[in-house]
Amino acid sequence: MASLPDLIQAYINAYNNKDVDGMLVCLSDKVSFRNISGGQVTAETSDKQSLEEMAKFGASAFETRRQTVTNAITVADTTLVEIAYSAVVAIDLPNGWIAGQELAFSGASSFRIEDGRIVSIVDEI
Repeated sequence: MASLPDLIQAYINAYNNKDVDGMLVCLSDKVSFRNISGGQVTAETSDKQSLEEMAKFGASAFETRRQTVTNAITVADTTLVEIAYSAVVAIDLPNGWIAGQELAFSGASSFRIEDGRIVSIVDEI
């Protein structure tokens, strides 16, 4: 597996630690984010402030959460990663997940870096 760019590793470490400020430091003010589940877009933002709100909710919605990179490739300014995800839900969520439920699944993410900051994240499961 190729090593991750330091910026992406820092973002994932902050995510795993529920450190929203640490995540935000890695992002461009105009970062775009999209989550795709089962081929459907389930969440989307187009700026840092909106992603901050989403990240704060996500940090509180899970007792624990962890993204483990299982494979990665970087070409030019884009890094594609395969991720194993695990979490324990902290609160009942609108999608049917209930507090205490353990989650484990795999997915993929695409990160694009520009001017030393992440400008695009696409997560897909």
